[in-house]
Amino acid sequence: MRRFLLALPFAALPLVPVHAASDAKSAEELTCSNIVKTGDTAKTIAARYKGETAIEEITGAEGATAKALAIFPKDPTRKLLVSFFDEGMTKLSAIGPAAGASHWTIAGLTFGSSLSDVIKANGGKFELSGFEWDYGGYVTDLKGGKLSALDGGCVVTIRFNPPEGKEVPSALSGERSIPSSDAKLAKLAPRVSDIQLGWAGEEGDNGSGD
Repeated sequence: MRRFLLALPFAALPLVPVHAASDAKSAEELTCSNIVKTGDTAKTIAARYKGETAIEEITGAEGATAKALAIFPKDPTRKLLVSFFDEGMTKLSAIGPAAGASHWTIAGLTFGSSLSDVIKANGGKFELSGFEWDYGGYVTDLKGGKLSALDGGCVVTIRFNPPEGKEVPSALSGERSIPSSDAKLAKLAPRVSDIQLGWAGEEGDNGSGD
């Protein structure tokens, strides 16, 4: 999991306000082969969704920016952002719903999913990083659960965000690992604010195109 996190400065999507999870019955599942798949490039995706893509700029951790391919850019409920490891947009890195795109779920999870929702989807507990820094709130260890081995060879990246205006205890802040069973974490009640599917790059890939 940590190896994939190295790509996050260029793959991370903007955090969104935490609201209740979307209605799973009306949502569409993003998988390792739906909507994009291994080997896809910006050109193959644009050809498949002709007239429904656009190039945009995304900002990740530490202020890093990169180009992304937006799918369904004119539909805020369905908009997806696809990132790549290289400037030529030929090495697929990640895909995830854009802010407010409530149409999508990943493994049954979406914006607003709770700690217990993720534990249930994973079939067990997990760990996440402390809040209030560039990599805060990311799930760092799925403990070998169901979410750590998705069909199709991609991996899920999940980030939690505390409720707006709620003070984060110092014990839950900074570069530390927090078990999902932590009582202070349960009281804080963070919700999923970012969820993506990602693909491993070649050794040395970091999204910079170097």
